[in-house]
Amino acid sequence: MTKNVLAFDLGASSGRGMLARFDGEKITLEEVHRFPHNFSMLNGHAYWNLLHLMDEMKNGLRKSGKDLSGVGFDTWGVDCGFLSREGDLLAMPGSYRDPGLDDANMREALIALHPNGQTGESTIGALEAAVLDGEKYAFGQTGIASLAYNTIYKLYYMKKHMPSILEQTDTILMMPNLIEYLFSGVKHTEYSIASTSQLYNMEQKCWAKPLLDKLQFDPGWFTEVDLAGRDLGTLRTDVAKETKQQDLHIISAPGHDTACAVAAVPAEEEQYTFLSSGTWSLMGISSKTMLTGDNIIRDKISNEGTSDGGYRPTVNIIGLWMQQEIRRNFAAEGREYTFPQLAELAAKEKPLQSFIRPDDFMQPGDYPTKIREYCKQTGQPVPQTDGALVRCILESLALKYKQTYLSLKPYITWEEKLYIVGGGVQNELLNQYTANALGIPVITGASEATAVGNVMAQFKALGCYDTAQQKCDILAASFDTKTYLPQEQEAWQEAYGKFEQLMED
Repeated sequence: MTKNVLAFDLGASSGRGMLARFDGEKITLEEVHRFPHNFSMLNGHAYWNLLHLMDEMKNGLRKSGKDLSGVGFDTWGVDCGFLSREGDLLAMPGSYRDPGLDDANMREALIALHPNGQTGESTIGALEAAVLDGEKYAFGQTGIASLAYNTIYKLYYMKKHMPSILEQTDTILMMPNLIEYLFSGVKHTEYSIASTSQLYNMEQKCWAKPLLDKLQFDPGWFTEVDLAGRDLGTLRTDVAKETKQQDLHIISAPGHDTACAVAAVPAEEEQYTFLSSGTWSLMGISSKTMLTGDNIIRDKISNEGTSDGGYRPTVNIIGLWMQQEIRRNFAAEGREYTFPQLAELAAKEKPLQSFIRPDDFMQPGDYPTKIREYCKQTGQPVPQTDGALVRCILESLALKYKQTYLSLKPYITWEEKLYIVGGGVQNELLNQYTANALGIPVITGASEATAVGNVMAQFKALGCYDTAQQKCDILAASFDTKTYLPQEQEAWQEAYGKFEQLMED
């Protein structure tokens, strides 16, 4: 018997409703609703328009028919909402792109987490040591790398600059769980999204109370944490009436979109290396245990949670944002390209001429000028054409992937190959460059990986499959894979040496 479920997959700039049908052997996906969204600036702060998101998801429910067995939600990580004692929303959820969430705010919080309390010394050396000690303490409490936009630093900022919201707060819910609450009335926190907060102890599987106490965060703000697949009951009566979806059950999906994407990796092996490729890229490994040590902290490796309660030590990488941004630059100058057209232009250019440091290009701006100025300053050939600029971006990103892979390689004890899922699998040129840079086979899976991971959790909860092998069989029957073998190894090894030097300068 065919079962239908709906996945709402919310990214940082758009959302979509994906209808999935399972006929007992394979899954088919259909996009039933897509909508743009973005954060808005108000009084110098960045907020998500949750009312717009809710209205659009209700539109998606109306378009999805009446034979749904479940609906699940996944979003980006770290952002959250604040509820009063009566269960009312106290403010629109803040965005991780808020200007206040900068390195200075994070460093101040890390100094406050110094194991011996605030350091009494104010020399640069003493402050740097206090920051490092605080970072080690935070990692020891959570297993998560310190990144300025993590939830912990949002709450630290709010406690200093927006205390009235926290004073009224009874419950904090991560973004996908906030949406579930508004649709169902049930408050809970799903494991994978909790892991992005840097407030949850990934080893002990509980909120990190010693850390919360140090920062004077109320442990009572946080709910129980459970795994994906929990049936949260049916839609609230008012929502069911408004959307004409009677008796529709909300099934908790992996709340973090990356956890969803990793759940769609087409690996039959128990352990594997993955890359979730999109606006952001996230490279990591599946692991039965947490990775620890000073090098893990240095390399910003986070022991984030999987859909089934395991670990996926992961590194955040800027991803295809750079290509998206330069495409916008070209369009502003009157040159409209599709992404396949950009790849075609890049493929015609001379290989491995110039490289950039991807981490320096996270902010929007005039990318053609920025790239050319960087190449000139570093004594490299200056890209003159649109194709050369795009090739510089894609080759630099592939080399950044190699650098990240090498930081994970000491923990890879299985056959070396990389599984890529997500929208980036459609960029075949980058897939080939990645195989060339890493020197290992690359296998691509579903481009709609986040939606696939979301619906797979729902179908499992509905009893459609049970074992890991059954899941692999369903993925294999439903989505094509493609293998890229490494080429031009000598040239890419030489290129990595040049790239590594740029990264060190």
